[in-house]
Amino acid sequence: MRKSLVALLLFFSLSPAVRAQDNFYQGKTIRIVVGSAPGGGYDLWPRFMARYFSQYIPGKPEVIIQNMPGAGSLVAANYIYNVAKPDGLTLGAVIPAIYFDQLVGRKEV
Repeated sequence: MRKSLVALLLFFSLSPAVRAQDNFYQGKTIRIVVGSAPGGGYDLWPRFMARYFSQYIPGKPEVIIQNMPGAGSLVAANYIYNVAKPDGLTLGAVIPAIYFDQLVGRKEV
């Protein structure tokens, strides 16, 4: 009985917090920064996903793709890290090989 009561209290205490986030993306634009040229193989999957993002994100935000080719996605990664606001509206789609640059200690990353 006590476990049921605790579970019920947790459920009702956490539910309003979830509803408060529903409208965060309403009227906003999500930007996906792609680290390759338009039309390339790695550009296709972010564009495909962008079509469906607004259907599944509460508030139905607009989703745009911004291509930043160069240096094996390093230009896009540096933009995301140094320039983009950390507000949840900018996503990155960089080539996975860029993570190895960080592991081997390249200064540019």
